[in-house]
Amino acid sequence: MRPRAFRVAQSIRVEPLAPFASGLATFLLFVAPQPVCLGAAVSRILNLSPSSGQQADSESSKQSPDSLARALATALSQGQDKRAREILGEILKQPQLDPDFLLAVGGQFAQHDRYAEAALAFSRCLADHPAVFEAHYNLALAEFAEGKLAEALAALEAAPHRSAAQELALLYLRGKVEYGLGKKTEAERDLTAAFSRAPQQESYALDLGLYYLQQHAYDQAARVLERGATLNPQSPFLHLGLSLAQFLGGRKAQSLESAEKLLKVQPDFSPAFLLAAFVLDVNGRLKDAEKLAAQGLARPRPTAYLYYLHAAILVKLESKDYDRILKELALAGRDIPDCCLCSLTASKVHKAQCNFPAATADLEQAVRFAPDYADAWYRLASLYDRVGRKADAAQARIRFERLKADKEDRETNMLRKGFLQTLSGEGQSAGSQ
Repeated sequence: MRPRAFRVAQSIRVEPLAPFASGLATFLLFVAPQPVCLGAAVSRILNLSPSSGQQADSESSKQSPDSLARALATALSQGQDKRAREILGEILKQPQLDPDFLLAVGGQFAQHDRYAEAALAFSRCLADHPAVFEAHYNLALAEFAEGKLAEALAALEAAPHRSAAQELALLYLRGKVEYGLGKKTEAERDLTAAFSRAPQQESYALDLGLYYLQQHAYDQAARVLERGATLNPQSPFLHLGLSLAQFLGGRKAQSLESAEKLLKVQPDFSPAFLLAAFVLDVNGRLKDAEKLAAQGLARPRPTAYLYYLHAAILVKLESKDYDRILKELALAGRDIPDCCLCSLTASKVHKAQCNFPAATADLEQAVRFAPDYADAWYRLASLYDRVGRKADAAQARIRFERLKADKEDRETNMLRKGFLQTLSGEGQSAGSQ
């Protein structure tokens, strides 16, 4: 018989290296740690009142596990969180339960991002069936999703594994948890081992490639991601990661080629438009960059970073379409946290309109977002001078002089961060799917 893990989900993409796994149920492959005492944890998470507990005792004597599972599915689908917790309490008071049943209950909660409750179901499965590998592994996943990395690692280390597939799954997840704990050497070792044994697994290639990207080891990242992309030609994330690694590694022509190739198979993939347009922008091909960015904005769910980039390119092209530029910057600033570049670009537009108070306010916001932003302080000093704020101008110049040695490319760094968030499964509400 094949492991439960493969019966639950074998080919669905796992969110790589995200500090809090999204959609954990699609991640359910196996299961979790040493037996735990459920009493206090159940009371804390379920938060059942005496009356609801009495009701649970009464109903548990009347309902079978299968009927409770159906009621749980209904409660979760209707957003009845309190009722779902009550039903879980009823389930956990049942005598010996089948491991598949408990795994399914935990999976239902995980599908609705209720990881604390999922962990309770997996812990009960572990307590009743300590030899079941899936109980250990899925508990580790739930702890990982909750950000309880030490607990997740302990669960994995306690998991009994007998097959090569189980050992491989442990290596991979352990590498993800170790990276979250800052154990970079161990994380690289385990992620490399998992990828070496199964390079055809999209997530294994993506997580190892992402690890190297985050360590600025761009050539190593490109090698891993290129192999993964070759074995998974329809994966937009592997191709995007490859293009990003090539760009950050100084191979701009290859990066553009990879991004354009990705757009041919994924024509609505907004991050690919973003990266391709940015490479064109960096290479000075502003009109081509603007055209491609505009095409990306016309697609469904464009990423916020693409709004910023298109607006910034229009400013470089000295466009007079100020309303559009400001609107796009507002859309970008809504979803990009503390977007000092959005504020600085808006200040350029307001200055071109001779709206100096607004331009000044934009730059003041930029330096609030990024107090070490030398260019913003330089521009702010000039505007203060223009409106007669001499003392403020002098202070702004002092700040600039202290910071001017900083040659950080903020635009590249901001977009790099955005791409890494996309590859790690974070922040995809802005159209990165």
